[in-house]
Amino acid sequence: MAKNIKFLYKKHISDTAPDMEKLWDRIEGQLENKTDKDQTQIKVSRRNYRKFAAAAASLVLIIGGVSLYADIRSESDSVSKHSIETADKARLENREEKTYEQLSFSHTDTKAYEDSYIPKGDDYFTEDSVLEDTDFFADVTVLSARLNSDSAHYTLRINSLVSKTGEESKTNITIESSTPYIMQENREYFIPLRKENGTYSMAFENAPQIEISLDGDIVFQNGWKSLDDDSGILKGSQKSKNDYFYDRMRYSSKNDLQDLLAKWRTM
Repeated sequence: MAKNIKFLYKKHISDTAPDMEKLWDRIEGQLENKTDKDQTQIKVSRRNYRKFAAAAASLVLIIGGVSLYADIRSESDSVSKHSIETADKARLENREEKTYEQLSFSHTDTKAYEDSYIPKGDDYFTEDSVLEDTDFFADVTVLSARLNSDSAHYTLRINSLVSKTGEESKTNITIESSTPYIMQENREYFIPLRKENGTYSMAFENAPQIEISLDGDIVFQNGWKSLDDDSGILKGSQKSKNDYFYDRMRYSSKNDLQDLLAKWRTM
């Protein structure tokens, strides 16, 4: 980049500098027509002409350099502006409103909502309070979801189990939950877990868990503020009169989960 600017600068100077030989010839031609009486004055004038011409040439160089720098700077600013606009466009495309059906998930026969279930957790979701109560985050696949009269019994395959100090080794776990937002068989989720006396449980039950699509999108309710940047609206249908999250769902890239983990590890 620096070499290119230097080359353009020299070329601009060469193209715009005055022809000094022609300038001197014209001055000398005029001097020959003067009388001897004026020779002393002419010599002085010649020196003045030379000073003026040199100053003019310097001014041309300065103006030319400034003009060339301005042109290059303008072009550079234009490229930067284009890059920013391209990035903004990509983010806007990511925010494009979609429906849940437009995302790709594994087939399941499990219902997504159970009216009769009464959550055991707190009623009001805040990201900070959930993160404070979370011992692990787990990327899980639901192997089975057995629905009882007042709760669901899950067998989960652990794809990854993350603590604040690193990744843990675990194959399968079982948890029981009374959340009305059911985790469905064959689907993948990213869930906050507590561990007490060797037993795992959900850190918060009264909201949908973060779901991962086959294409690497994540579906989450808008209480997860760390995931909200560059996310898009996800339209869904109300599963029950008690479903309060159907119009609060969003989607984004799975990579955004790293932002959530980074915040959790600082708490």
